[in-house]
Amino acid sequence: MRASLIVLATTFLTTVIAPAGAQTAPLTGAEAWQAVVGNTIVGKTPSGEAMVEYFAPDGAARQRVDGKPSDGSWTLRGAKVCTDYSHDDDDEDDSEASDEDSGDDEEAECFGLSVQGDRLTVTDDAGKARDFRILPGNAEKL
Repeated sequence: MRASLIVLATTFLTTVIAPAGAQTAPLTGAEAWQAVVGNTIVGKTPSGEAMVEYFAPDGAARQRVDGKPSDGSWTLRGAKVCTDYSHDDDDEDDSEASDEDSGDDEEAECFGLSVQGDRLTVTDDAGKARDFRILPGNAEKL
């Protein structure tokens, strides 16, 4: 009887407690993006400036880099997310149809994605990764 209780207690502890500490596999691609859309990420730019970015479900993106706000858009292209803040750059000549999204916008920056818990890792085409924390909703009111 005593041996049965020990086996039962051991089984309970390994099935209930162990998974709580176990790491789950990171989400990637579109699954990772679902964890980001409608939320805010905080981190640093490649040059070390403070950055906050919100990704609205309608494709709008808003960011604040070193205190300066900017509006843009995001698109999911395969397993990568692409952001475009180019229309804020130097008030370029709008006489051409450059504002239309043809899907191959040269100004868009695209990144691979990995999410684990509240951590987002984005990787650029050169393989350089940056880490961000995901905050729920539009946490910074962008």
